[in-house]
Amino acid sequence: MNRNLPIILMATLFMVVLVSGCITNDEKANQSNNYTKGGVFFQYPHSWGLAKVNSTGGVAAVGDPQTVVNGKPTTSVVIQKYNNTNYYNLQTAYEQNYAKFFNNTGKTKVSVGNFTLNNAKAYETVYTSSESGIKKKYRAVWLQKGGNIYVILCSAKVEDYDAQKANFDLVINTFR
Repeated sequence: MNRNLPIILMATLFMVVLVSGCITNDEKANQSNNYTKGGVFFQYPHSWGLAKVNSTGGVAAVGDPQTVVNGKPTTSVVIQKYNNTNYYNLQTAYEQNYAKFFNNTGKTKVSVGNFTLNNAKAYETVYTSSESGIKKKYRAVWLQKGGNIYVILCSAKVEDYDAQKANFDLVINTFR
């Protein structure tokens, strides 16, 4: 019998345990929940939960329960259906909304842009604002699905915003 066999078996066992621990942690980190209701689908972080929709045209809201202040999560994503009574196309609806959005509102524009999402054009505005003494950063993504225009509004405290980018991207990139 080979004298090195016990050492080889121990090393192999150690590697299996080490690798399985890494896989388990990665799987937990990548878990997400699915939201399917009202004709929309998206995924959101496993540690988040459903939140109350308070906005006009609100379809869904999810948030991080670890960030609740005064009964509302400071880190959240709200899906809104744009009230398109004038039958604007996506670009016109987006431009009409932001034409006066920053005038005397206390909101400060950070950036604007557009990108392709699910083979369609999406428009984006990032801005900051203070609500009830909490300075927050927002990312509003406008997109069209069929004849409907949706706004995905991501928000977090300014100091937490960058750390939440992957969570916001999860919702945005899986929205259908």
